[in-house]
Amino acid sequence: MRIRHIVAAGAAATALSLGAVLPAFADGHASVAADQAAAAKRKVQIFQDAKYKNRNTTFTENMRNLKKDGWNDTISSAKNKGNRTVTFYQHKNYEGARFSLAPGEKEPHFGDHPHMSDATSSIKFS
Repeated sequence: MRIRHIVAAGAAATALSLGAVLPAFADGHASVAADQAAAAKRKVQIFQDAKYKNRNTTFTENMRNLKKDGWNDTISSAKNKGNRTVTFYQHKNYEGARFSLAPGEKEPHFGDHPHMSDATSSIKFS
């Protein structure tokens, strides 16, 4: 009988400790899910050449200076695959000439926009 009490006490302690741990884990998990959901809203695929050709990558966050990522002054086309408007800027720090793509829009040739032909240096989502 004493063994049953010990086992029951151990099970109760385990349940209490799991009860205390699970909400914290669930909150952390929810936070990660919220971060992933926010990132999914911000998604633009960029291409080195016009008409979505050659080297490409996808950005899911604001890019203040594309030089460090090897994309400064090389973007020629893009597809906005997210749920947020994305704006391309001529200079770093979101300055200079600019144009935007609404969710689902794409631009086959940045050269169709004044001062933007192979001139993008920063990208910002709004």
